[in-house]
Amino acid sequence: MLLWNQFRRLLLGTVVELLLEEGLPLDFRSIRIDFHRESDFRVPRLDNFMRFKGEVEAALTEAPPDGAEQRLSARLLKVWPELLAVVDLPVGDRLTQERNEVVVRIEANRVSVRFDLVAD
Repeated sequence: MLLWNQFRRLLLGTVVELLLEEGLPLDFRSIRIDFHRESDFRVPRLDNFMRFKGEVEAALTEAPPDGAEQRLSARLLKVWPELLAVVDLPVGDRLTQERNEVVVRIEANRVSVRFDLVAD
């Protein structure tokens, strides 16, 4: 369970960091993070498997910079393979990317990031 919490925090911290780097004016009190029931984490075992499915939503305090949605989408699509590349499992096994789905939407005064990330 400790590894799940550490990896979840790493993933979520990375998402928030990218939101800030893209200049999105977030209302931090409004950030909502939800992992769906389909999320699973079986590491380190011989049957390594990770799935992070869910969404991050937040209110914006003002209009986002032009092109922020596209830039954020492109950057978030690179995060999952980068995180998997540095995972060091004790049994010498490797996790490889099976799914990398990220959808970013900025509408009115809200940003949402829906994700379904799988490694096996």
